Amino acid sequence: MSSITYAVDAVPPPRITWLNALQHISLSAVTLVFPRIVAEAAGADPGTITAYVSLAMVAMGIGTLIQAFGRRGIGSGHLLLGHCTILYVPFAVEAARVGGLGAVAGLTIIAGCTEMLLSRCLRALRAYVPPEIIGVVILLLGIMLGVFGIKLMIGAGPGGAAGPLEMAASAITLVTIIAVALWARPGLRSLAVLVGVATGCAAYVTLEIVVGDIGAATGEIALVGPVWPLAMPSFPAEFVPGFLIGALACFIRAIADLTACQQLADPNWKAPDFKAIRAGTLADGLGCVVAGVIGVLGTNTYSGSVGLAAANGVLARRVGIAAGVGWIILGLTPGAASVLYAIPAGILGAACFYSATFTVRTGIAMLAQRLVDSRRTLIIGSAIVIATLAPELRGVLELPLLGQQVMNSPLAAAMLAALALNAVLRLGIPRTATLRWTPENGAAALQAFTDAQGRAWGARVALMARAGNFLEEFGALLPRLAEAGSEAEARLRYDEVGLQIALSWQGAPLAIDAAPNPDADDGSLQVALMRHWADEMTHDGETDGRQVLTVYVDDR
Repeated sequence: MSSITYAVDAVPPPRITWLNALQHISLSAVTLVFPRIVAEAAGADPGTITAYVSLAMVAMGIGTLIQAFGRRGIGSGHLLLGHCTILYVPFAVEAARVGGLGAVAGLTIIAGCTEMLLSRCLRALRAYVPPEIIGVVILLLGIMLGVFGIKLMIGAGPGGAAGPLEMAASAITLVTIIAVALWARPGLRSLAVLVGVATGCAAYVTLEIVVGDIGAATGEIALVGPVWPLAMPSFPAEFVPGFLIGALACFIRAIADLTACQQLADPNWKAPDFKAIRAGTLADGLGCVVAGVIGVLGTNTYSGSVGLAAANGVLARRVGIAAGVGWIILGLTPGAASVLYAIPAGILGAACFYSATFTVRTGIAMLAQRLVDSRRTLIIGSAIVIATLAPELRGVLELPLLGQQVMNSPLAAAMLAALALNAVLRLGIPRTATLRWTPENGAAALQAFTDAQGRAWGARVALMARAGNFLEEFGALLPRLAEAGSEAEARLRYDEVGLQIALSWQGAPLAIDAAPNPDADDGSLQVALMRHWADEMTHDGETDGRQVLTVYVDDR
């Protein structure tokens, strides 16, 4: 990640704010292909499709503003754009074919209300959405965004086939973005995507004028504005299960994106702030409800904007507010949707690919912070494999309609598999573990026990390293205190934000307040190091003939 140029609460100059907002808008514009796919599935005419996309732009803007609000428990207050998500597309296409755009609107309202309800249950669901699932979701989002961008560049994506001129413009865009991000002056690096997209568009227009047909390239631009309502919401029951699955997938994705935003904003980040995530997922669900009321495909947080913020270091909430306002203005402007569709999809795909690489990095970093045992290895590996195989499995397995729709969304299939495996494999993992050992045999057994429990709990590497350092010093000191041949006991309790260690032994008490004396071999140096590694250390006196030492290592 680049260094933070403008923090979340910073007030960038208006020029920086609006240029970065335009950069985020250009990056998320590629997702407008999804409402177009849904409108085409409903059999809409070209004018209705353009009006539908214009309304989708308004919905994206409102969703972004709600997320950036960050007050009274609504919105995270981070720079995190909303977009019309692919997670609802497999289910929305089937609903549109049968019930038209009205069915998509009504089912989107149900999905948004479901996500809002899930946000209220976040505390109870925390154990079922552990950090490793969040990390693997961010990793998969980055990979899929990158693949999506490459497909658009070569004309293999939903934007349609790309000719030589489009592919050349896409290549120029990507090269320009990378060159500006790496070698331009610092003030311009944060605008690498905007400069790249502008350069790619200019190159495409030039190529069309010189060797192509500029009239054909711009012939579909029409001054069509939004019309509301396009259709009245309806609620066909047979499609509700699919949209509920989409809502769950969007909820997990929002948690992942919000966690990534927190990690970017805090260089000393250790664990998710679930209060802010609760407010952010509530805002995401509310934005989806607004999209349904407007009559368009459901919205969700956009991982590409997280990657872009990681790339340029501009995290200011004001950029998100400006981007939300910008989307609303564009949506209400006749012809804006047609102009965006005139931009070759590969140019926007190049920007998508660039930002996706930083999203991948964030996911890898989050996974690397956690100790991983065989259970969590199975969860992570299975999610990645299922996401990779989902497109092939849907053509091999005999699945009902709902199963086929899930397989049409590899990310949703991977999320559901990871959640199910975690719910099953976490059974039998106690939050408290106890070990008895003989102090004369050293601390190796104690350290191995602590490491194994950390992996079973999925605790952070840094937390367990601090606990291990503490126990190493304690294990070296304990033979001086414990009675010969007696057993010591260690009880560990992990509570997601820290590790409590209760140690007991028969023998002499430990002087935890002793000043370190480098010239004396009295254990005072070990005690000083123990105080360094522990956030709290108290000697509880003697209980049932045993000395008791209680330690807490904080992970916040």
